[in-house]
Amino acid sequence: MPDVSGNTLLMAIQAVQDAMKILETRLDDPEVDPLDDTEMLLAYTRAAVELRQAYEIARLNTSNLPPYETLVPPQGEA
Repeated sequence: MPDVSGNTLLMAIQAVQDAMKILETRLDDPEVDPLDDTEMLLAYTRAAVELRQAYEIARLNTSNLPPYETLVPPQGEA
C-alpha cells in the first residue's frame, strides 16, 4: 500500500462520504440516470471500504487519529 498519512486518509474518508451523500440524494431526481449514479455510488462504497481498512491500520500506528466512527455518520443518518 502506498504511504499515505493518517490525516490524508481522514480527509479522503470525509470527501468520499460527502460524495456518497450527494449521489444518494440524486437517486431521487427523475432527471438523472439512476444507473449511472448507482454505479458511481457502488464505486464510492468500495473506495470507502478500502479507506476504512487503511485508516484502521494507520490508527494502530498513530495515537492522534480519532475513531473511524466519529468521521462518518451512522448508516441512515446524515
